[in-house]
Amino acid sequence: MWFRLINIWGVRFRIHPLLTIVLLLSAVTGHFIEIITLFGIVVIHELGHITAAKHFGWRMREVRLTPFGGVAVTDEAGSVPAREEAVVAVSGPLMNVLMIGFAYGLEAAGVWTEAWMHYWVRANMTLLLFNLIPVMPLDGGKLLQSLFSLAVPYHRTLRVTVMVSLLASAAMLGTALSRFGSGGIELNLAMIASFLLYSNWYEWKTLPYRFIRFLMRRNARVEDWMRRGVMARPILVKHKDKLPAVVTKLLRERLHIVLVMDERGQLLTVLPEQYCTTHYLEKKKDSAVADLFM
Repeated sequence: MWFRLINIWGVRFRIHPLLTIVLLLSAVTGHFIEIITLFGIVVIHELGHITAAKHFGWRMREVRLTPFGGVAVTDEAGSVPAREEAVVAVSGPLMNVLMIGFAYGLEAAGVWTEAWMHYWVRANMTLLLFNLIPVMPLDGGKLLQSLFSLAVPYHRTLRVTVMVSLLASAAMLGTALSRFGSGGIELNLAMIASFLLYSNWYEWKTLPYRFIRFLMRRNARVEDWMRRGVMARPILVKHKDKLPAVVTKLLRERLHIVLVMDERGQLLTVLPEQYCTTHYLEKKKDSAVADLFM
C-alpha cells in the first residue's frame, strides 16, 4: 500500500510504507536530518522530471517515493517521440548537477560550512550516479531504451532492455549475497537489487500490455507523419505471415508501409501500417497478412 503524501503542480506524490519506517527509525537513531536532506534531494530530482514532462504536455500520474529513490509514473511511455523521453530522463540528474553547483556557491559565499557542502555534494553525486546506471526503471535505463528504440523495432527494444535489466539486477543481488560469508551481507545493495529485480520482473510480465499501448497510441503520430509527407520505410513480409510479423517490426520513430510478397518474391500488394495494426488490435492476431486483402 502506498501512502498519499502531497500534490505538487497537480502531480500526486505517494510514499512507500518502507520509506515511512526508514524515516521513523532515522528519528530514533539520531539521523533524521540526514534522511530528510536525502528525501528533499530526491523530491527535487523528481521535480526535474515533472518540469520537463509538463513542458512537453505529458500526463503525469504520480511520483512514487521509495527508500531507493523516486519513480515518476506516466502514461506517455512509448507513445511520444524518443527525444522527449530522453530529455525527461536526463532532467532528473540535471537537477542534481544544479544542486551541486548551488552547494559550491553557498559555501563560497560563506552561507554553508565546508562539511555541510561536502555532505550535500556527496549525496547528490550518489543519487546522480545511481540513477544513470543503465537499468530499468532508473533514468539511465530509460535513456538507454529511448536511444535503442531509434534503431531497433520497438517490440525488440522492450524485450532486450527489460531482459538486460533483469540480468543486471540479478547480478547485483548475487554480488551482495556473495559477500555474506566474508564479513556480512551488503544490505543496502541487496535491498536495492531486490527492488530493481522485482520491478523488472513486473515489467517483463506486463510487456505485452505495454506494446499494445504503444500500438493503440501510435495512430496519432502516424497521421501527423502522413500530413507532413514523411517518407515511409518498407517492411517486407510474405503473404502467409501472421500479423505479429508486421507489428513487431515497427520502428518507433519511422512511418512504415508493408510490402506483401508471394513465395516467389513477387510483390502482391502494398498495405499501410495502420491497416495492419488496426486488425491486430481487433484481436485478429492469428490472421495471415493475405487475409487483409484477399
